[in-house]
Amino acid sequence: MSNKNNRRQFLKILGATSLGVALAPKDVFAQKRKKSCVIIGAGFSGLAAAYKLKNAGWNVTVLEARNRIGGRVFSQTFKENPNLTFELGAEWVGESHERLKSLCRDFSIPLQKHQFEDYLLQNGKVSRPNEWGFSPTAKAAFEKLIKGYDKLTAAQKTKLDRYDWWTYLEKIGFSEDDLRLRDLTDSTDFGESIRHVSAFAAAAEYAESSPKNEMDYKMTGGNSRLAEEFAKRIGAENIRTNTLVAEINQLGGTVSVVTAAETFKADACICTAPINSLLKIKFNPALPTIQTEAASRLIYARICKNSVLYDKRFWKAENFSMVSDTTSHFYFHSTQNQNGTQGILTSYAVGEKADVLASQSDERRLKIITRDLVDFNEDSPKLAKAISSYAWQRDKFTDGAYALYRPGQWFGIRPILQRPHGKILFAGEHLADWQGFMEGAIETGEAAADALIR
Repeated sequence: MSNKNNRRQFLKILGATSLGVALAPKDVFAQKRKKSCVIIGAGFSGLAAAYKLKNAGWNVTVLEARNRIGGRVFSQTFKENPNLTFELGAEWVGESHERLKSLCRDFSIPLQKHQFEDYLLQNGKVSRPNEWGFSPTAKAAFEKLIKGYDKLTAAQKTKLDRYDWWTYLEKIGFSEDDLRLRDLTDSTDFGESIRHVSAFAAAAEYAESSPKNEMDYKMTGGNSRLAEEFAKRIGAENIRTNTLVAEINQLGGTVSVVTAAETFKADACICTAPINSLLKIKFNPALPTIQTEAASRLIYARICKNSVLYDKRFWKAENFSMVSDTTSHFYFHSTQNQNGTQGILTSYAVGEKADVLASQSDERRLKIITRDLVDFNEDSPKLAKAISSYAWQRDKFTDGAYALYRPGQWFGIRPILQRPHGKILFAGEHLADWQGFMEGAIETGEAAADALIR
């Protein structure tokens, strides 16, 4: 049995509250005669659900509060060079993301390699890939943890979830220097310091990921292409943007989804709204108190992505990336294998660093990000031509980039958030095994659709 299957099986053991188990109790759905669904959210989860339902003969209506589809997938270009594409939202397609890769094949979206070799910039010193790393003791402890992950019992996994990742690594032998380095590297995966992350969520991600931690590919031309292909097949007439949902009512076997201008009635509803938006929706009957309390405890990571267009690719290596202890935090080459002399480096800042950068003007932000690179290349500031940034913690719909499960929450609140509420099903990256990834969003959307179809 694979690691991932073990993880899913454990969720079922905990109380049969995962999507595949508890979404469709017989006394709630008589799916054979129900052929209409309102889907809240036109991110990848909502679009995947709508696509699957439409293919099964259902009438679907997708309601999206933003003025665009794609949600947290947000491909961009610079007006100064529209031939280069970068992502201000979701970035990577992983080697293990089979469903996402399959959809790209179905929709004829080529995938291009997007892997990196990390430099390290620490205390002004630049170390090349393979010239830096963890102590032998830390390496051995980490390898033992990952190798033994498959053998963990349900009780052991629950216990692991109660620790934060920093404390657990310290417990198994990481030194202070190892911990600080691990915090720099791992916080890019979770969007916050590893002092705030469930040790189980962290261990599971590294045990189940590809060697490059699922930072393997991106979609040629931008990840937003997949949203566009979904929309073509769902039908533009079935997708409403600029449509904020105010309330969801269930009465007499019908779900009514109310917006400022219109009410949409259907046999079922799939809500893929991130928690910040979900909590602003009025449910009638109300969500159980345990569910609203669980939702109010889930936070999203603070991430500020800052893409800088440079006149030339002074970093030279196409697979360049660099972990740093500066405000800019993590740099990676966004235009890897895209043609041209100019190139884009993206700074991926997390936590408090993300808040610092989000508070600056574009001009000051550009100065900070290029100045942080001077120890790597002193020409960085003068080669910079433009910047484009997005601080996801300031996004009014999400209040962050992706869900962050803190100690005790993976097996504490996550199963509660997955529970259906009458004829309302929930989906989104925050409920996925591949949590925080496009793959996870798609899998949960399709699982919710499957629960209605079967």
